[in-house]
Amino acid sequence: MRSLLAWTGTLLLAGLALHLAWPGAADVPAAAAPATAPVQGLALMQLAQPTQAEPLAPRLPAATAPAAGPRQPAVVDLCGLGRMPVSSADLAGLAAPPDDADSPDAAVASGGLDALPAPVGEQPLAQARARMLAALRQGDARARVAALLLDRPAADDPAAHLAWARSVLHLAQGSGDPAALTWAVEACGPQADPAGCRLNLIRTRLQLEPDNAFHWAALADEDPTAADTAWQGLLQARRWLERPQALVLASQAALPADLPGYLRLGLGTEVRARAASLPSPGEGFVLERCQQPQPGRREQCDALAGLMQHSDALQTLTEAASVAQAAGWPAERLAQLRREFQDLAHAPPAWQADPAQPLACASVDAWQRHLTQLAQVGELATLRAHRARQP
Repeated sequence: MRSLLAWTGTLLLAGLALHLAWPGAADVPAAAAPATAPVQGLALMQLAQPTQAEPLAPRLPAATAPAAGPRQPAVVDLCGLGRMPVSSADLAGLAAPPDDADSPDAAVASGGLDALPAPVGEQPLAQARARMLAALRQGDARARVAALLLDRPAADDPAAHLAWARSVLHLAQGSGDPAALTWAVEACGPQADPAGCRLNLIRTRLQLEPDNAFHWAALADEDPTAADTAWQGLLQARRWLERPQALVLASQAALPADLPGYLRLGLGTEVRARAASLPSPGEGFVLERCQQPQPGRREQCDALAGLMQHSDALQTLTEAASVAQAAGWPAERLAQLRREFQDLAHAPPAWQADPAQPLACASVDAWQRHLTQLAQVGELATLRAHRARQP
């Protein structure tokens, strides 16, 4: 077992390396604004790519390496900081994927940073989180709503939670942004009329994007009296756009250029988990209508299944398969659609360059490329392109 003196020396060395690799990080107060303005949308392509730092702690020569055993120190590469020794158990904790990861974009394969010593793990991550939130609060309406979502007060403080919800709704309603309006559904819970609040948000989205089938499906699920109107809107829609990647893109675009790459991945883990917790309406109405034996219904539902098959959200593929089955797709075509969902959902993450070193610069570079493609073509097309590149 490593002696107390050696472990203390490791922490001091790691903390000193962090200070050298990230100038001024330790001096940034929680509410301080970042040195650079937030970057939005496709400007993610202009984010500075992190570079490999000088080794923090060289590997021990074989002659002086500690004896083999379950507690043998290993070395982890932290992009933007360097290499540092950690216990083998901690390294395994970093590399192991989360148990509840249903898709490559549901949780980062490296997990969190809690396996690292606090001076290079939770402490700089907390500082980076504060800088990100400060930048988001200075951004456009979508960014400001994102900041509120990522800094939600505890639910056991009803007054604070109600004030938070009112701020989210006020910003979202004035944003003219469909993504912010979709996120704001979560703020309807504390309102006197949650259903009316949700319906108001959906109708505002429809005014902005009347050709988006996703909004019409949400309208029908929320207001059964609008079912016929929603069905006509669905049949006239030209796209199915859900924007499941929008919160991750907004938050990552707000990160300062000098942030070590491994912290980018850590914050990405947090934001993806937060995005997955947001309420999302199902497509139950579409399936119900498609199961009704009406003249011309199969042809209508065939078109809707195709629209869903080319949405921007991976999860919509499962709903597309159900609608396609109701539309009478051949068994082979249905099996292909379901198989595609399984392949995409269980494929290794696009940014997992080296599972043994999930926080190294190779993974961070791949993560940056993944974000750029997400901003350009959405989640589903990005996952399909990554899958096509695999041997």
